[in-house]
Amino acid sequence: MTRTNSKPLAEATRRRTRAAEEAVAEAITRAEKAQIPITIAAIASAAAVSTDFIYRHPVLRLRAEEVRKRSQRRPRPYATEAEDAPEAASPLVRRLMHQMKVERKKHQDEKNRLHAALEAAHGELLHLRRRLEDSEKTRRS
Repeated sequence: MTRTNSKPLAEATRRRTRAAEEAVAEAITRAEKAQIPITIAAIASAAAVSTDFIYRHPVLRLRAEEVRKRSQRRPRPYATEAEDAPEAASPLVRRLMHQMKVERKKHQDEKNRLHAALEAAHGELLHLRRRLEDSEKTRRS
């Protein structure tokens, strides 16, 4: 029986994994500096890895989620009510601006809620895909 040396293969796998981890970390840093929306799919695309790689990597996934949460807390680029409504503005303008502020807040809250629901759905789909793969593997065995 021929004996194969799997050490070079294992080392190559470790090098590929380290390179992918570094690429993901760099993609997260670039996205954070550019202040662009951070999603697992966008990071995976920028790093040329699969989304599954990031979802299965606990450290990278946690970092991506933390950066995404921090970026969502940044103040929005639109002006504040104080900048928009000088003291001389009419009561109608102030009231309309207040209504806009309330509507903006409601829309932002709704967007955040929907984004969280979408993330949960993606996680559930990934979990179900893995269960399906596992059940197919056991059927073949």
